[in-house]
Amino acid sequence: MLKITLDPVLVRIEERLRTAPTWIPRVLEGPMKSLGVVVKENMRIVVEPHRYTGALSQSLVSQYDAAQQQVVIGPTAKRGAYDAGLILELGTRPIPNAPWAPIKRWSDFRGLPAFPVWYAIRTRGVKAHPFLQETMDTSNPQLEKTAGEIAMRIAEGALGP
Repeated sequence: MLKITLDPVLVRIEERLRTAPTWIPRVLEGPMKSLGVVVKENMRIVVEPHRYTGALSQSLVSQYDAAQQQVVIGPTAKRGAYDAGLILELGTRPIPNAPWAPIKRWSDFRGLPAFPVWYAIRTRGVKAHPFLQETMDTSNPQLEKTAGEIAMRIAEGALGP
């Protein structure tokens, strides 16, 4: 007869992993919320050069969803009925009915003549200024640090109290 006995440490780890759905969400919450704050600040820095009213950078939010175990970071500002973040990220097609007044304010803020800007938006659209990838690239060290911290906390949690 062959008898195999598991090490008591492995038995304890197996018991802790069986209850992981009850304790892993608590392990994730702090690091994920902290990560969201850092990434939101990095995003603010990246979008800041494209500001004219500050509405986009002021609208940045970081929300942790415990049920999904994810953090969502992004702008909530609108330009009329359109998502201001998407406009900045992707640009637009020509906007034949582009309003004069906001374009004039933006042009004045940038020290540019308003008519050529207004005409370019009407005929060519708004140029894209991708900020999401730059935000991710800037945030990569913090992402790696947070992933390591979470892995260590889960490993410690698997060993039990």
